[in-house]
Amino acid sequence: MSQPTLTATPAVALQPTPIGIVAAGFKPGQRVWLSSRLIDDAGVPWTARALFVADSAGRVDVEDAPAEEGSFTGIDPAGLFWSLRPEPVSDRTFMLNATEKAHKLGQPHIGPMKAHVFELQATVEGEPAPCASTTVTLQRLVEGIEVMPLRDGRLRGQVLRWKERRLPDGRPRGCIFTFTGSGGGLELGYAPVLASLGYDVVSLAYFAYEDLPGFIAGIPLEYFEEGFAWARRELGCERIGIQGASRGGELVVTLASHLPEHIQGVVGIVPMYTTSIGWDPAKGMGGPSFTFRGQPVPHAKPGDSPSFEEMKRLGESLPNGYPATPGYFATMNDPETRATAALPIERARCPVLLISGMDDQMWPSAWGSDLIVNRLRAQGYAHPFQHLCLQDTGHITPLPNTVTSFCPALLHSLLGIFLACGGTPAGTARESRRTWDALCSHYRRVFGH
Repeated sequence: MSQPTLTATPAVALQPTPIGIVAAGFKPGQRVWLSSRLIDDAGVPWTARALFVADSAGRVDVEDAPAEEGSFTGIDPAGLFWSLRPEPVSDRTFMLNATEKAHKLGQPHIGPMKAHVFELQATVEGEPAPCASTTVTLQRLVEGIEVMPLRDGRLRGQVLRWKERRLPDGRPRGCIFTFTGSGGGLELGYAPVLASLGYDVVSLAYFAYEDLPGFIAGIPLEYFEEGFAWARRELGCERIGIQGASRGGELVVTLASHLPEHIQGVVGIVPMYTTSIGWDPAKGMGGPSFTFRGQPVPHAKPGDSPSFEEMKRLGESLPNGYPATPGYFATMNDPETRATAALPIERARCPVLLISGMDDQMWPSAWGSDLIVNRLRAQGYAHPFQHLCLQDTGHITPLPNTVTSFCPALLHSLLGIFLACGGTPAGTARESRRTWDALCSHYRRVFGH
């Protein structure tokens, strides 16, 4: 028997890239533990492990070898990346006691532009020490991109701009604006990886950042209009795509409906067909979330949801957090809201991609996306549109090779409420590949590269 080896191919790659992991040099039928380890910037180790059986050639290839036990089971080539959990705490108290925003969301605390470096090890069952090891580096931002703050007039955000201002064929680069959901601040989950595909990206904050409003209430759409004008002027882009998740998904549908002349592509991730009522924990709920040309954007009426204090209590007492979907559905399905507050998405002039989770427990994004699609169908929309509804997925729709161990719930970083998200860790991770493939296809269509 040869000396055992462990290889990862490619060893360095952009985060969503499928990674092949092969252990070799074992006896046929030998039981082998494969493990992964990631140390985050807060010094917290995240680990995963699974038990495999070597084949007749003494090999374990995670592409087709089922894990018998461990952090995940069955055939799952990405299992050693998505199933990591923090040591020593691996239940939801990790999020409830967290001080770092990423930890509240059940994620490793690592700078959004930094690569994630995993140590992989192979250990024969019953042996005290690993017999082979290797590393995998998942990049989030490739070389050639400048990261700059955006502070121009009232605009606030961060810009990921290619140093080479034009594509090799001389065309201007496309520009993607990305927006956060109800947690506010900067969207930096998708942004660096999208920039690495060859696009300029603007993460435009619109609340809970620097001197911007603290919460979503009465935000003028003209603010975003100024952002689009800035990108055309300063980045030299001719085409702009917009992408947002959750309340950010609601936002991009709103922008495409009211500012269609500025937008050449829309991605709404777990979106809604109308805007929600404005909210501020200090003032309660009331008024519009957005205004346009000095007028409120039509929105859903106030519902009968519990107070923030009651939601917090319920969130901590229920096993998977407070499920907001039933209350949202009752509010959003109100006949008057459906008749008077649906966003006129048919005014858009570009491809539309909607991505939802079938088991969304935060709000009924699959249902809301279906209403958007039916509106486009009824109006004879002249551009491509697609609703990608993800099975075994809830409100969280990450990139491939992202930790999903805690995805069924999260601790809201602004409200401190433990909220149910839905989905399963394995299902969310598996469906993330469909999300990424759909995003890449959409942006190639929008920008032609």
